[in-house]
Amino acid sequence: MHVDSVRNDINVTPLVDVMLVLLIIFMLMTLIMGRGHDVTLPKAHNYSQEKDKMQPVVSIACAKDPPPGFPCDAGVELFIEKNKLGPVNEATLKEMGMQIEAAWKAPKNPDGVGRVYIKAAESVAYKDVYPVLTYLNKELALQQIDLAIAKDSEEK
Repeated sequence: MHVDSVRNDINVTPLVDVMLVLLIIFMLMTLIMGRGHDVTLPKAHNYSQEKDKMQPVVSIACAKDPPPGFPCDAGVELFIEKNKLGPVNEATLKEMGMQIEAAWKAPKNPDGVGRVYIKAAESVAYKDVYPVLTYLNKELALQQIDLAIAKDSEEK
């Protein structure tokens, strides 16, 4: 005679299904998320089709957002990835350099080593970007810097 017994083990199939769905959602969200601090980028018609090398992202943004079309009068702030370093000065530039070198030592993609991605807000003047470019060239000896732009969709 056969007696039905109660099973005490866990059915892991639904758990695996849920975990796979969460993994897919996580993978898709990481593709959609932007890198670096969010700034309004200048528009350009001509741009490179080169793929992202996952190099460190340096953002230069206004301390206070000006109205559209107006220059940045309140000073600028420096960001590395999403971390705010503060106003552009010698100390923040050194901190930026140390964080960039740390990112190169543990790269997300080996092709990104020795490269930096600059995101300067549209309202930031070149005189505010120049110290960052000079530091990257002289102190980190970078020969190539990638600049972020927004695609200009207007046909002329």
